[in-house]
Formats: sequence, C-alpha cells, structure tokens
Amino acid sequence: MVEAPSPLPHQNDTYEFCIILPPRINSAGIWENLAYPSTILTYSLPLLEMQIVMIFVSSHLIYAILKPLGITLFASQIIAGLILGPPIMGKLNAFRNIFYRRELGVEMIDAVSVFGFTLFIFLTGVKMDVKMAFNSTKKSVVIGIISLLSPIVVGIVLHKTFNEHKRMNDVIKTERIVGTLIESTTSFSVIACVLTELKIINSELGRLALSSASVGDLSTLFLVQIISLSQDWATSPLLALQRVLVAFLFITILFFVFRPLMFWIIKKTPEGEPIEEVYIVAILMVAIGCAIFTHWTQQAPLIGAFLFGLAVPDGPPLGSTLINKFECFVNGIFLAVYITASAMRVNPRKMVSNPPRVKFSIISFFLTFLAKFISCFIASFVSFMPFRDSLAFGLIMSSKGVVELAYFSTFRDNW
Repeated sequence: MVEAPSPLPHQNDTYEFCIILPPRINSAGIWENLAYPSTILTYSLPLLEMQIVMIFVSSHLIYAILKPLGITLFASQIIAGLILGPPIMGKLNAFRNIFYRRELGVEMIDAVSVFGFTLFIFLTGVKMDVKMAFNSTKKSVVIGIISLLSPIVVGIVLHKTFNEHKRMNDVIKTERIVGTLIESTTSFSVIACVLTELKIINSELGRLALSSASVGDLSTLFLVQIISLSQDWATSPLLALQRVLVAFLFITILFFVFRPLMFWIIKKTPEGEPIEEVYIVAILMVAIGCAIFTHWTQQAPLIGAFLFGLAVPDGPPLGSTLINKFECFVNGIFLAVYITASAMRVNPRKMVSNPPRVKFSIISFFLTFLAKFISCFIASFVSFMPFRDSLAFGLIMSSKGVVELAYFSTFRDNW
C-alpha cells in the first residue's frame, strides 16, 4: 500500500511505503478468498508445498512408466525436470504461476533444494569412513588415483586437439576444463547408492569399490583445492596464504575440537540409550554453520558440510542415529527436489545451438568415460579379479549421479 506523500520541508520527491513484515508465508486457508482460490499461491509456504508435490508426483509417475525399461529413479527425476522446465510445461500460464511467479520465482525452490543437498552431503560425510581411505589396500589406492588421472589426461589431450587455434574465449576454455574434471570424479555417495541398489555393497567387489571411491573422492577434493590455490596465488599470493591458513584452522577445529566433543557425547550417553535430541539438533546446526562459513571464505558451502560430516564418528550410536533420522527425509524429498529443480534450468535449445560445443561435449564424454572404465577394468583384472567382475567394477566406478549434477549446477551458478 502506498500512502499519500507527506509535506516535507525541502519539497523533495520522497514517498513513504507500508510493507508487510514478516512476509506473507502462511495463508488463512482455502476459505480466504472463495472468488479467487488461487490467492493461496501468493503465500510462500503453500506455493512451496505445491511445487514439492508437483515435483514428487511427476518424477514418480515418470519412474513408474520407465522402470520396466530399466530407467533409474535418478534419471526419471532428471526427465521430470526437463518436462517441467520452461521449454515444455513452462509455456502454460497455470504452471508458470506455480513455478515462475515474478514475486517469488524459482529462487525459493532453488534455496530449499540447495539446503537439502547440503544435508545430503553432510550425511555422505557421516557415512564415509576416513580411515577407509587412509587404511586402504595398495590395490584400492592405485585404482582410486588411476580412475581420477586417466580421464584428466584424456581430457587435456582433447582440449589441446580441439583448441581451434586459440580462438576460444576464456568461458569456453573454463567450461571444457571443468567438464573434464567433473567427468573424472568418482563420488563415494554415488558409488554407495549404486552398490546398495545392486545389493552388493557388502561383497568383495563392493568393498573394493567403496574403498577406491573414498580414495578418489579425497583425491578430487585435494586436487580441486590445489587448482583453486594456484589460481589465488596467481592473483594474490597474500590472499592464497590467508585461505590456506583459514582452511588449516578450520580443519584443525573440526577434527581436534568438534570431533572430541562428539566422542564426549557418545561417552556420556548410556549404553543402549539413544543420543539426546538436543545434541542431534546442535550437530545439525553446526553442519549448516560450517557450510555458511566456507561460503563466507569464498569456498563452496558443500565442502564445509562434507568435512564436518567426516569429523562425525561413523557407526553407532551417533553416526547411525543421524543417518536413521535424516536420510529418508533428505533422500526422499530434498534430494528429489534438488535433482528436478536442477534439470528444470536446462534449456535444450541452447544446448544444441552451438554445434562445435555439442561435438566436443559428446566426444569428451565418450572418451573420458572409456578412459575411466578401461583403467578401472585393467587395474582390477591384473589384480586377479575375474573378467566379468572386472567389467562390472569398471562400470560401477564410471557411474555418475547427483554429486556430478551438483558440480555442473554450481559451475553454472558461478559462471
């Protein structure tokens, strides 16, 4: 509401505006305006609930149709996002009022999905045993490092081959380098989900894949930090030293302050008794705080949540309690929202508008996949693993999922 301008001594054009604080979150129900029931969607919470319901229903409906063809739920959620995106369903006015309102927009669903994915990464760190990476066998260490380096080498060769006589701008060069790095990653959470779905997580092949994935995940994190540090050093050596110091202090506090505190919580809890709710809430708040802190230090917020998850003692009673309380809710709702919302931002027309970039992307994806698959297959086969198991192992280690999708989405946001 805009009030009439009050007389001011200097006769300027300042106006007084009355706004509603706090913002319109909860509605008065469907009876608020019987003439226009859609008024309920002008409130943020009902609109968010409607968005979540539509994402959940559409993704599971598509999954029910495509499941007999062997299509996974993850792929079905991506397909649902493409259908719900602006090129298809976004053209309908009724649908656009739900997902693309000017006053609320898609930012709300994006914020909720990123929050949920941060919790997912935190739980991934909780489930991941750091000792597994440092106490891995020589075979898993070799496989984890080779599976990371071989696609990078192939990507570098491709980048030099398709350099086009240095006519590319910096954005395209960065896009290709980042794409190669993402294709080279081996995510522990993705491999664990694949092994769980195949019901072989406790087999010898599953344990080797988890151990190799943990080595690859930590190696990827280390490599990304080295690349980021080298870029900071080229810009400002003082800034690079400051970030190294902050990162060192952050990791030190996590593993030498918070981790002992969590062991104290475990020791304080009587055997057989559940962890008190106040400790669970406190740990969750610290995880979110770590994500905010790393974002404040110009790092990806997911790194802070993941590192804090690594600091949480895995297994019962604390680690298993966190997983049992939050995994179903996070994976069933937040993760589905994140995957579908990320796919909704894809513009298929723009993807095929530049044939040279499409050509490079297809060739790069195919060759980096082969490089990772062949290297993992050979490394496992020469270690006296049966031929069929080696083939399965190579395919498992080459799997991609929500973590790689998050890398692409983060790169899009930053560039």
